[in-house]
Order: sequence, then structure tokens, then C-alpha cells
Amino acid sequence: MGEEKSKDRHHDHDRYSKETSSHDKHKQAYADMNDLNNAASAFFRIPVFFSHQNLFTLGPSQPPFSQEQQFIIRMFKEIKKVLLFPRTLPNTDQYPNTTLENIRTMINSSYGTAAVLLKPTRSTSQGEPYSPFLQIEPTMAFQYGLPLLLVKQDTIAAGGVWGDAGPLAPFTPLTWFSSSGVTVDEFFDSVQWKEALQNWAGQVRSGYFIQTGPEFKYTCND
Repeated sequence: MGEEKSKDRHHDHDRYSKETSSHDKHKQAYADMNDLNNAASAFFRIPVFFSHQNLFTLGPSQPPFSQEQQFIIRMFKEIKKVLLFPRTLPNTDQYPNTTLENIRTMINSSYGTAAVLLKPTRSTSQGEPYSPFLQIEPTMAFQYGLPLLLVKQDTIAAGGVWGDAGPLAPFTPLTWFSSSGVTVDEFFDSVQWKEALQNWAGQVRSGYFIQTGPEFKYTCND
């Protein structure tokens, strides 16, 4: 009797081990498939550089988030909606070089730049009203010839590429008039934003196809 029970327990253990192993393999297979699909979907998104302030300089580290933090998150989603892949330092990309070298690498490997300047909750450690990289990054992108999409909150004063001293062509930032009560949703639902986004995305795609297309064409469409 004891020998039969021992055999049954051994059989049950083997069956459990096989079922567990099969379940783990299926689980891993689905995880691998999801990783592959996620990677493949990213390949179909043209990479662009999304320049913005650290979220924690714009509000609390825990929800509920400030309007400024919600603005960054919504703009990130809006860029993804037009099938572009917004890249940021260090959220999506990081390199073992100096900050300026990392920015140059990002710009050289992107096909457009979107930048947003919002009112931070405090000054930088050097006492500046906002990070100087918000001036440097769009300027470097312009020097490289990338299409630019600039958005600025009306509650923060800034010159240079952000044009408080007057329009500085070709830098023409859109303005989020938060002080007038314009909400995040109202800004991104506006015709002005949608037109600017589609126009910029069109320029990005045009530049992408020009740069990645063949140097010589062997067919004629005329």
C-alpha cells in the first residue's frame, strides 16, 4: 500500500512539474511575442527629439499632477499619435558621454525636434528661471536643419528662441495661455495645435524619406 501511494505521489509530482513547465513556457512565449511586437511597432515610428523639462521640476512627484506635468504627458502622446517616436534624455535614451555630446547624438539620429517650455515650481540650482538646455537643444536642432515644433507657456518669460523680445524667425512658438484659463485639453484640441502638429509631422516625414531613400533613382514617373 505504501509503495503504491509513493508511486502516486511521484506521478502527481511529475505531472505538476510538466504542467508548471508548460505554463512557464507559454507565459515566456507570450512575453517574447509582446516584446517583439512592441519593438516592431517602434520601428515604424520615425524618431524625433522631444526636449522638455524634468517632470519633477514642474510639480509633485506623486499624483495628482500639476497642469504643467499633464501638458508634457499629453504632448508626448500627441506626438506618438502621428506615428512619430518621441525620444528624450534620459527617459528613452542615454549615452556614456557628456550632456552636450548626448544631445548632439540625439539630434544627429532624429528627424525632427519638438520642444516645450513651461513654468517650473522652482529655479535651477544655479538660480536660473529654467534649464539653459531649453535654449541649447532647439538651437542645435535648428543648426542641424531639423523641423522644429516649439510650445511655450505664457506664464514664463524667456528670450532667445522662445521670442519674448519679438518673433525671431524661423522660431515661432505656439503659446499655451494657461493664465487665461485655457486647459491642457483645450490647447491640444485647438485647431492651431492640430495644424502645427500636422505641418511639423509632414516636414519630419518628408525629411525622413529624403534622407533614407536611394541616392539614385532608376525609374521615372513622368
